[in-house]
Amino acid sequence: MIVRPTTSQLLRDVRNELVETIAPEVTSATAQVALEQIDIILEQCAVRAENEIMWMAEEIAEMDDFVGRVVDAIDDEPTAAALRAARHEAGGSLALESMCDDYNRMSEALSCAIEACIGDSERSELLAEAIGVLHLRRSDREVDVRANWRLVGRG
Repeated sequence: MIVRPTTSQLLRDVRNELVETIAPEVTSATAQVALEQIDIILEQCAVRAENEIMWMAEEIAEMDDFVGRVVDAIDDEPTAAALRAARHEAGGSLALESMCDDYNRMSEALSCAIEACIGDSERSELLAEAIGVLHLRRSDREVDVRANWRLVGRG
Protein backbone atom coordinates (compact mmCIF):
# COMPACT_ATOMS: atom_id res chain seq x y z
CA MET A 1 0.00 0.00 0.00
CA ILE A 2 1.30 3.43 -0.94
CA VAL A 3 0.72 5.77 2.00
CA ARG A 4 2.04 8.91 0.30
CA PRO A 5 0.82 8.78 -3.31
CA THR A 6 2.76 11.83 -4.43
CA THR A 7 4.26 11.91 -7.88
CA SER A 8 7.76 11.71 -6.43
CA GLN A 9 6.85 8.69 -4.32
CA LEU A 10 5.22 6.93 -7.26
CA LEU A 11 8.35 7.55 -9.34
CA ARG A 12 10.52 6.17 -6.54
CA ASP A 13 8.27 3.12 -6.25
CA VAL A 14 8.73 2.50 -9.98
CA ARG A 15 12.49 2.88 -9.51
CA ASN A 16 12.45 0.37 -6.67
CA GLU A 17 10.43 -2.12 -8.75
CA LEU A 18 12.88 -1.77 -11.63
CA VAL A 19 15.90 -2.28 -9.35
CA GLU A 20 14.47 -5.05 -7.17
CA THR A 21 12.35 -7.02 -9.64
CA ILE A 22 13.30 -6.24 -13.22
CA ALA A 23 17.07 -5.58 -13.09
CA PRO A 24 17.99 -9.01 -11.63
CA GLU A 25 16.22 -10.67 -14.57
CA VAL A 26 18.05 -8.63 -17.20
CA THR A 27 21.16 -10.28 -18.59
CA SER A 28 21.91 -8.06 -21.58
CA ALA A 29 24.59 -5.47 -20.82
CA THR A 30 22.85 -3.01 -23.13
CA ALA A 31 19.53 -3.46 -21.33
CA GLN A 32 21.25 -3.12 -17.93
CA VAL A 33 22.75 0.20 -18.97
CA ALA A 34 19.35 1.32 -20.26
CA LEU A 35 17.79 0.42 -16.89
CA GLU A 36 20.46 2.43 -15.08
CA GLN A 37 19.74 5.41 -17.32
CA ILE A 38 16.01 5.06 -16.66
CA ASP A 39 16.70 4.89 -12.92
CA ILE A 40 18.67 8.14 -13.00
CA ILE A 41 15.97 9.90 -15.02
CA LEU A 42 13.21 8.68 -12.70
CA GLU A 43 15.08 9.96 -9.63
CA GLN A 44 15.68 13.34 -11.28
CA CYS A 45 11.98 13.52 -12.16
CA ALA A 46 11.10 12.66 -8.54
CA VAL A 47 13.28 15.49 -7.24
CA ARG A 48 11.73 17.91 -9.73
CA ALA A 49 8.21 16.77 -8.83
CA GLU A 50 8.90 17.42 -5.14
CA ASN A 51 10.27 20.90 -5.71
CA GLU A 52 9.21 22.31 -9.06
CA ILE A 53 6.29 24.48 -7.93
CA MET A 54 8.20 25.74 -4.89
CA TRP A 55 11.22 26.57 -7.05
CA MET A 56 9.07 28.44 -9.56
CA ALA A 57 7.33 30.41 -6.80
CA GLU A 58 10.71 31.38 -5.30
CA GLU A 59 12.12 32.36 -8.67
CA ILE A 60 9.01 34.36 -9.59
CA ALA A 61 9.36 36.32 -6.34
CA GLU A 62 13.10 36.89 -6.96
CA MET A 63 12.48 38.05 -10.52
CA ASP A 64 9.60 40.30 -9.43
CA ASP A 65 11.80 41.92 -6.79
CA PHE A 66 14.70 42.45 -9.17
CA VAL A 67 12.57 43.76 -12.04
CA GLY A 68 10.78 46.09 -9.61
CA ARG A 69 14.12 47.53 -8.53
CA VAL A 70 15.15 48.01 -12.17
CA VAL A 71 11.86 49.79 -12.90
CA ASP A 72 12.50 52.05 -9.89
CA ALA A 73 16.05 52.78 -11.05
CA ILE A 74 15.48 53.13 -14.79
CA ASP A 75 12.65 54.84 -16.64
CA ASP A 76 12.18 51.99 -19.13
CA GLU A 77 8.58 51.60 -20.30
CA PRO A 78 8.92 48.11 -21.86
CA THR A 79 10.25 46.76 -18.54
CA ALA A 80 7.56 48.52 -16.53
CA ALA A 81 4.86 47.27 -18.90
CA ALA A 82 6.15 43.70 -18.78
CA LEU A 83 6.22 43.80 -14.97
CA ARG A 84 2.69 45.23 -14.81
CA ALA A 85 1.46 42.53 -17.19
CA ALA A 86 3.19 39.74 -15.25
CA ARG A 87 1.69 40.95 -11.99
CA HIS A 88 -1.77 41.62 -13.44
CA GLU A 89 -2.03 38.29 -15.28
CA ALA A 90 -0.65 36.17 -12.44
CA GLY A 91 -2.98 33.23 -12.01
CA GLY A 92 -2.65 32.93 -8.27
CA SER A 93 -2.91 29.16 -8.61
CA LEU A 94 -0.45 26.50 -7.57
CA ALA A 95 -1.47 24.32 -10.51
CA LEU A 96 1.65 23.51 -12.51
CA GLU A 97 0.40 24.97 -15.79
CA SER A 98 -0.65 28.20 -14.09
CA MET A 99 2.71 28.46 -12.33
CA CYS A 100 4.50 27.88 -15.65
CA ASP A 101 2.46 30.68 -17.25
CA ASP A 102 3.27 33.02 -14.33
CA TYR A 103 6.94 32.02 -14.53
CA ASN A 104 7.07 32.70 -18.28
CA ARG A 105 5.45 36.14 -17.92
CA MET A 106 7.84 37.14 -15.12
CA SER A 107 10.77 35.76 -17.14
CA GLU A 108 9.73 38.08 -19.95
CA ALA A 109 9.77 41.01 -17.51
CA LEU A 110 13.23 39.89 -16.34
CA SER A 111 14.41 39.74 -19.94
CA CYS A 112 13.19 43.31 -20.49
CA ALA A 113 14.97 44.42 -17.30
CA ILE A 114 18.22 42.82 -18.39
CA GLU A 115 17.96 44.43 -21.84
CA ALA A 116 17.33 47.80 -20.18
CA CYS A 117 20.53 47.39 -18.17
CA ILE A 118 22.71 46.22 -21.08
CA GLY A 119 24.79 48.99 -22.52
CA ASP A 120 24.07 51.38 -19.67
CA SER A 121 27.35 51.70 -17.79
CA GLU A 122 25.49 53.16 -14.80
CA ARG A 123 23.46 49.94 -14.55
CA SER A 124 26.32 47.45 -14.75
CA GLU A 125 25.84 46.50 -11.09
CA LEU A 126 22.17 45.68 -11.66
CA LEU A 127 23.08 43.64 -14.73
CA ALA A 128 25.77 41.74 -12.85
CA GLU A 129 23.30 41.05 -10.04
CA ALA A 130 20.71 39.66 -12.46
CA ILE A 131 23.23 37.39 -14.13
CA GLY A 132 24.60 36.27 -10.76
CA VAL A 133 21.17 35.47 -9.35
CA LEU A 134 20.18 33.55 -12.46
CA HIS A 135 23.43 31.61 -12.57
CA LEU A 136 23.55 30.71 -8.89
CA ARG A 137 19.88 29.77 -8.69
CA ARG A 138 20.04 27.57 -11.76
CA SER A 139 23.29 25.99 -10.58
CA ASP A 140 21.78 25.22 -7.18
CA ARG A 141 18.68 23.68 -8.77
CA GLU A 142 20.81 21.56 -11.08
CA VAL A 143 22.82 20.27 -8.12
CA ASP A 144 19.59 19.33 -6.36
CA VAL A 145 18.23 17.53 -9.41
CA ARG A 146 21.47 15.70 -10.18
CA ALA A 147 22.20 14.67 -6.60
CA ASN A 148 22.29 10.96 -7.39
CA TRP A 149 23.99 11.23 -10.77
CA ARG A 150 26.44 8.47 -11.54
CA LEU A 151 28.25 7.08 -14.54
CA VAL A 152 25.91 4.63 -16.19
CA GLY A 153 27.29 1.13 -16.62
CA ARG A 154 29.84 1.56 -13.82
CA GLY A 155 27.70 0.40 -10.88
